[in-house]
Amino acid sequence: MTSNLEFISKPPIQESTATPPILVLFHGYGANMHDLIGLSDIMDPRLKIIAAQAPIDLGPHGMPGGRAWFHLHQDERGEIRYDQETAFQCIDIAAEFIDQHSGDSESAAPGVLAMGFSQGAMIAHALLLQQKAKLDGIAACSGRLVEEMFRDGMGNSECVPENMPILLTHGSLDPLIPIQNGHALRDFYASTPAQLTWVEEPIGHGIGPRSAEALSNWSRSAVDRILG
Repeated sequence: MTSNLEFISKPPIQESTATPPILVLFHGYGANMHDLIGLSDIMDPRLKIIAAQAPIDLGPHGMPGGRAWFHLHQDERGEIRYDQETAFQCIDIAAEFIDQHSGDSESAAPGVLAMGFSQGAMIAHALLLQQKAKLDGIAACSGRLVEEMFRDGMGNSECVPENMPILLTHGSLDPLIPIQNGHALRDFYASTPAQLTWVEEPIGHGIGPRSAEALSNWSRSAVDRILG
C-alpha cells in the first residue's frame, strides 16, 4: 500500500492570518474521500478540513470507486474478520498522512482532530490508542475497536489525555456494526479521563441528525480548547 494518499481539502471558512487547526476525515469501507467532505458545512468555521482517501482500491473486487483502509474477509462461521497485516499498515499510513499535513515546526497546525465513520472510525481509535499521532480530539461514528489493530491487546486507557474531547455516535438499528460495539466503546472511554459525549439514535449504519448536531458541537468545543 502506498503512503501517498489522495485527498481533498477545504480552507477555514473564517479567515485568519494564523495557521488553522486541522480536521482529518477518514471515510468508511467502500466509500472514498468525497463521502464525508460535506460535513465541512457543519464543522467549526476555524478548521481546515482534509478528507483522506484510503489506499486500497476496491474496483477489482466489484466496487468501482470504492476504497478501503484494510481488507475484510469471512471466517468459516461467516463472521467478518479483519486482515491484520493491512490493518497495521493502514495505521502507519494514516499517521504519516497526518504528520505530512500538520506542518513543520515553523508553520505547524496548532491542533489536529480526527473524525472517522465505520472503518474510518476504527482508524481514529487506533491512531489515538496506539499513540501513532498527536491528536487533540476524535469523533468516531458507527465504529468498533478492532483487536487485529492492536499488537498488545486492546487500546490502553492511559493513552487518552485528560479532558480530550471524544465524540462517539452509533445507530441503535445498525445492521452492519451492531449497537453493542458502540456500547463497548462508550464504556471503554468512560473509564478514561476523556471528555466523552455519547450519541445513540434510532437509525441504521449512518450519521443521523442528532449525530450531525453533536459533531458540530464537538468541533466547536475542540477548537476552543486548542486555541485557548
